[in-house]
Amino acid sequence: MIALQGFYKEETLQELHCKGNITKLEYIYHTSQERIDDFKEFCRNNSLQEDEKAAERFFDYLLEREESEHTDLID
Repeated sequence: MIALQGFYKEETLQELHCKGNITKLEYIYHTSQERIDDFKEFCRNNSLQEDEKAAERFFDYLLEREESEHTDLID
């Protein structure tokens, strides 16, 4: 694992995650303050601890939301 400081471009974080250099939780905490806030709200709303398991569920939620928005645009 590598130590991250501050925020990074999504492309950079995706590459680091795919290579196994960072976890999903680290990905979230180094994307943007808005993403952090969304994650914290997601955890509160779902009574989850802010941990790797919650990060995985958050990624699933984001993917589902993105797919739903894409489907809505097609309809």
